[in-house]
Amino acid sequence: MNRLTSLSQHVIQFCRVLRNDQFNIGPQEECEALLALQSIDWTNTPEFKQALKTTLCKSFQQTLLFENLYTQYWKELNRAVDSKTKKVAEEKPQPKKEAPSIEVIKDWLYGEKKQQQENELAKASADTVGGGVDLSTFRNEQLKEWKAVIQQIQKMVARLPNRRTVPTDKTAKVDFRRTMSRNFSNGGEMLKLTYKQQKQNKTQIVLLLDVSKSMELYSRFLIQMMFALQNSSLNIQTFVFSTELYSITKKLKTTDFKKSLDSLSNYVDQWSSGTQIGNCFNQFITQYGARLLNKKSFVFIVSDGWDSGDIELLENTMQQLKKKANKIIWINPLAKSKDFQPEVLGMKTALPYIDYLVPAINPKDLKQQLGKVR
Repeated sequence: MNRLTSLSQHVIQFCRVLRNDQFNIGPQEECEALLALQSIDWTNTPEFKQALKTTLCKSFQQTLLFENLYTQYWKELNRAVDSKTKKVAEEKPQPKKEAPSIEVIKDWLYGEKKQQQENELAKASADTVGGGVDLSTFRNEQLKEWKAVIQQIQKMVARLPNRRTVPTDKTAKVDFRRTMSRNFSNGGEMLKLTYKQQKQNKTQIVLLLDVSKSMELYSRFLIQMMFALQNSSLNIQTFVFSTELYSITKKLKTTDFKKSLDSLSNYVDQWSSGTQIGNCFNQFITQYGARLLNKKSFVFIVSDGWDSGDIELLENTMQQLKKKANKIIWINPLAKSKDFQPEVLGMKTALPYIDYLVPAINPKDLKQQLGKVR
């Protein structure tokens, strides 16, 4: 066995061992296992083992096989660790865990080297996560894909009923009242018809994006989405959240992608940290709810649902969002997996108040799924 020094490499190697024993494990399951480890104390052996078992086993029979394979693999790994490496690790003082650096977002944006865990994951699932995309510019095909998403959202919000009408020069529905008034001087003879059409709704769109540690794998999708939608003709207000909420609408109002993201990286100091969804949603409702939430507003939430905050507060804020908004559309990248179940407590808590749970990890997925929203 190769001597691996990275925890993420050990986990991926263990996934390969399980795959050799007929476990149906692919890149998505590997991603889910690593994401689960970010939400626990992985130095706690029982928690570590349970997190892997929960994400990698799909049947009762597999849970039985898992026990022997897990014990065998990690015992062998411990024997294979070089004694010198162990000695150095014991003698070397462990550095304090620093607060998440704001440079993380710059690593995402400009394609610089990421941490080894993300590199390993990107190799395993480059097609689904979008690895290797140059974020300093949008390619033509990406522009087309996001324009298609914007058009789909425009169709969606245009379906809202509106009883009010406005005059139009198009040959639409005849406006009998104005037609009669205009032709009154002609003795009632209908020489000129006037038309009316349904008045466009001033629909408010709210975009709430989770930029916590567990969403790093989907950073490219998130960043492209916030930039593309905010610079469209949609009436949209954009926010990012982790442990705090930030309004970034003005930061995105520019055609200079790099300049916008430089400004954003200096403004949001909680990028890639923990997640307190309830607290952040409460901030949104308290500070912006009166202005942005009504029966013509659509709330789009992009998050995997991992939450380390107050679950009761999350449920309370979801109730308020449901009551005040027209629709809540939750985009969860993890839901893309065929075996997805809303196991995490945050997602379970929010689910009853969501109108649509949308699985998407790229603009093509998003456009297709939004086409099903009614």
